[in-house]
Amino acid sequence: MSFEPKILILLIPIIIIALYFLLKYPEVSFALFISAYVLKGGINIGYFNLTAILLIITVLGFFLPLSIRKNIIFKIQKADIWLLIFIIILLIGCFVSPNPQDGLIKIFRFIIMVSLSYVLARIFLKNYIQIKRFIMTIFIAALVISFLLIIISFSDRYIGGRIRFFEANQIPTATLLAMGLVIAVIGALNNIFGNWKYGKLFCITTIIPLLYCIFLVGCRGPLISAILGLIFYLIITFNKKKKISFTISVILFFIVIVWITNFNIIFSIMGKVPNISGYSLEQIKEGMSTKERLGLYSSAITLFAQKPILGAGVSGFPGGYPHNIFLEIAAENGIIGLIIFICFLFAIIKKGFWFLVSHFPKLDKQSKIVGSIILTLCVSLFIEKQFSYGLDMHKDLFVFFGLVINLSLAKSRNKEDVFFIEGNKRGL
Repeated sequence: MSFEPKILILLIPIIIIALYFLLKYPEVSFALFISAYVLKGGINIGYFNLTAILLIITVLGFFLPLSIRKNIIFKIQKADIWLLIFIIILLIGCFVSPNPQDGLIKIFRFIIMVSLSYVLARIFLKNYIQIKRFIMTIFIAALVISFLLIIISFSDRYIGGRIRFFEANQIPTATLLAMGLVIAVIGALNNIFGNWKYGKLFCITTIIPLLYCIFLVGCRGPLISAILGLIFYLIITFNKKKKISFTISVILFFIVIVWITNFNIIFSIMGKVPNISGYSLEQIKEGMSTKERLGLYSSAITLFAQKPILGAGVSGFPGGYPHNIFLEIAAENGIIGLIIFICFLFAIIKKGFWFLVSHFPKLDKQSKIVGSIILTLCVSLFIEKQFSYGLDMHKDLFVFFGLVINLSLAKSRNKEDVFFIEGNKRGL
């Protein structure tokens, strides 16, 4: 499906206004970029690719102000160096790949889509106002998709089973919805809208459609990842919210026990929820997607055992990718690539831990909320990457990797800028 040129011409005024807004607030276009595939529903917009368009707008929006303002202040961190080394390892992997052309394409996608996203986050998202706008854009995008999915579910085109958002793949759709769910839950516990007295109530009401639509889409990985991410959130905020954290933990523990021992109880209560049967322990262990992934995991381990040093080369894994970031790197880049990536990951974890210990207690309430959302979404997305996606599809995760590093550089200077150092309201 594509739009006719005449329709595009009529949309020119709207496009110009939208372009002006996105260039003025590139953090908004950045948030839309990491979910662009879902937002366009797999539908082509004339001859244009929405993902590429939003990336170009984001880059222009971030860099154009540099021509009229002072230079940005940026300090290289260890994680940045490890990522550069990892890219070099990927380039070397092309020489041992059985498909050098496919390997170069994958590396190009990783550099442009994933690494560039990390770099943009590191350099430009250094301001509380920008970060909050970035998060809220993801939240609103997830809400819009959820309401559209509900409308589709009541139409004649939906006959049951796993629903699609037009032509978009269900996994990235569910991932976007799960990100929105995480933000909604944290916003329900802490008013992310600041002084708006109905902020918590609004977030509470959005939890239901977001959760319902994740079931509609029928992907287990994003929901499980969101739940585990929220457990992480409860752990890091336990000292401040002991009663709430303890209560929710007990409820979650009880639900898990019932789910493991007697799923029929849950099914009898939630039997009308779409695709709920797919969440039984039996379906998770014996389902087709589980069997496929276990087969891919086994193939990746076998490939790594055959070529443990440099791996089979980039795009050397037969069948695309094994749906696990560690196994994919091990199979295609060997122990060398895996060690480099683990060093990069360790540098991120170290910065995140330093933020929680040193900076988090000193921040104001709104900054703490935004910081905890960033950490929670990072954990949730990282868990999801162990079930789905390939290395060149992790732009959302790497954006949050960059944000975690920026969090660790925070210094409370004044009430108007307590979240990121050396940043004004434009983050430059």
